[in-house]
Amino acid sequence: MLACLAPLVLALGLGVHPDSQSSSRLTVTDGGAGLELSMQALSLIECLEVDSDGDRRISEGELERSRVVIGQYLDARYQVDPTGPRNPWTLELVEGDQTGYQLVHALTTFPIARECKELNLRCRLFLEQNPLHRDVATIVWRGEEPAVFLFGEGVELWNFRSASARRGGVLASYFQLGVEHILGGWDHLAFLFALLVAARGLRSLVAVVTAFTAAHSITLALAALDLVRVPGRLVELAIALSIAYVAAEVLLVRRPGARWIEAFVFGLVHGLGFAGFLGESLVLEPLKVTALLGFNLGVEAGQLAVVAAAALVVARVPGDRDYRGERDAWLVPRWLRSTLAWAVLLAGLFWFLERAGWLPWESA
Repeated sequence: MLACLAPLVLALGLGVHPDSQSSSRLTVTDGGAGLELSMQALSLIECLEVDSDGDRRISEGELERSRVVIGQYLDARYQVDPTGPRNPWTLELVEGDQTGYQLVHALTTFPIARECKELNLRCRLFLEQNPLHRDVATIVWRGEEPAVFLFGEGVELWNFRSASARRGGVLASYFQLGVEHILGGWDHLAFLFALLVAARGLRSLVAVVTAFTAAHSITLALAALDLVRVPGRLVELAIALSIAYVAAEVLLVRRPGARWIEAFVFGLVHGLGFAGFLGESLVLEPLKVTALLGFNLGVEAGQLAVVAAAALVVARVPGDRDYRGERDAWLVPRWLRSTLAWAVLLAGLFWFLERAGWLPWESA
């Protein structure tokens, strides 16, 4: 508590207004860059000798006489690197904003190399007198979505990278996130094992995994981009039931058949589960499509790695695979198929009861 109040106490001790704030907007095009600053006149008065009559306001005459001093201050306290030399600042008085403070708008332009994709912005406006000052900075980079950053609370440097410079890193990081999510998602792995157990052979396994992949890719994209909304609790319950259903079908249905339609339907549900995890990560990510693509590719890579490894193992397990005299009718031998199906069924039922809050210790 004392640490939180210290800046306020310091600001009041210095005799400055505690709600000092400004906004900055850097617009970059192929022809160069324009920097706009909007600041409270009172903040300037507290740091520079620009209020000659002491009325805590800046008149047009005072602004004109202080243009050079204000420009030098802004150059020193708001730096953008790497850029060429700045043109002189254009200053304008605005009588008040929603808070009632008189404002000063400042504008300058400067060149930026066409090949430049990264910038360092350093903002130290008014901090020498007011440690509570905040600046909301926006960068509009060559037609990309605006990027927003908050200077203040000890943060003075913004290492900005354009979308084109960040795209490869975003794709790679979300790919890794997708792989880690599928490898650590026991319910999704259980469903994959249920599909493996239900497969008649490699061809059947490829068909159901492909259907599952296509389906959850659709709902993952729709839900992660906020185009479809389904309550997360219902999704988690449905995922648990889908696991139990496929495992029960393996135990009860005697005739092995293609299950790609079931895999597709259940894949739609599992995609909503993936999106529930991914949604929070995408809130502040401007490259949402790139992130979504990387995550989806990571999920697929992890999924295929698990299925391929498991298929290679069970293919070497001895046991009866025949169905009515047909050789290789099942991918998994009969004894292992029943064992795995029971394990997956119990796991699916357990997850359903746990997520529904129906376990004895859940209600205690």
